[in-house]
Amino acid sequence: MIRLVLHLSCVAALLLLSFTSCRAQTISRCQPERDLPQNPKPGVVGLNLSRDGETLVTAGADGKIRIWNVATGQVERTLSGHTNSLYKAEFSPNEKLIASSSRDRTARIWDFATGRELYKLTGFRCSVKSVAFSPNGKTLAVVGNDGMLKLWNVETGKELKSLVHSNSPDVDTSVYSVVFSSDGKKIYAGNGDGTISKWDAATGKETRSWKAHGGTVFALAFSGLLEQLHPVAFSPDGKLIAAAFVGFDEKQGQYAYHRIFVWNVKTGEKLFTFEGHKLDIGALVFTLDNRFLISGSNDTTIKFWDLKTGQESRTLTQPPSKTIN
Repeated sequence: MIRLVLHLSCVAALLLLSFTSCRAQTISRCQPERDLPQNPKPGVVGLNLSRDGETLVTAGADGKIRIWNVATGQVERTLSGHTNSLYKAEFSPNEKLIASSSRDRTARIWDFATGRELYKLTGFRCSVKSVAFSPNGKTLAVVGNDGMLKLWNVETGKELKSLVHSNSPDVDTSVYSVVFSSDGKKIYAGNGDGTISKWDAATGKETRSWKAHGGTVFALAFSGLLEQLHPVAFSPDGKLIAAAFVGFDEKQGQYAYHRIFVWNVKTGEKLFTFEGHKLDIGALVFTLDNRFLISGSNDTTIKFWDLKTGQESRTLTQPPSKTIN
């Protein structure tokens, strides 16, 4: 069981390294998401931690980006503009900007200090799943459910390239994740057809595509229990890997658990099992000192798990939009 989970976790982690090619426009069958309901719950979908560990950025299911002071546990600023649930809110390398992606079919670039929206990035027909800054912070890669991978100039907000990995109507053409190589010359993308694409950032050419799995890994079934793999995170020192799972009891027709597992990467030993969230866990991030694992959930809570004691250290709760200035 541990070996299987670790294999899937590594695949999922690789899918956080992804990107796309210069072909005809995709024939994606994706449909735009439904509008947000009235007074949506501020579930936590994405987490990003500043390098000094003092600021936490959360991407909310209510379309809001919240900037938290980790020491005080208070929301210092809220960035508003998206009109549907978020997927990501990521710092630029110099932490002066934040890029976000949303179900509202846009990505956006924000000034971190002022909270001002600088650019609204459009051209997608369906949800925008992920964003990634190049290591020098000059280029933003954006991917979506319509199969597009677009590159934008961060300083001007102008689109540089629009790439497509697949235009087949017979497969899931979505691009779910994207990341630049450490030197910024390559882009990797995790695709809905189970492949990982490697792109040349300068030319926009897809230089390699390999099959990572028979299809997109969304769920595993064990003895009547449907177990879905959610976010995956590696510790900064590379020694630990964490993954969140939700178990659904098909016989009872209800959720059985929401759990986080932490393993030793080298040995495969399971070190911790954390349980406490009431709904899907949308994001995981380790603190840079490897002391805490932070999890965010659709139940609107953010939990800090102590990796020395194996206990929950603290819980923050995202306030409703109307209570934030």
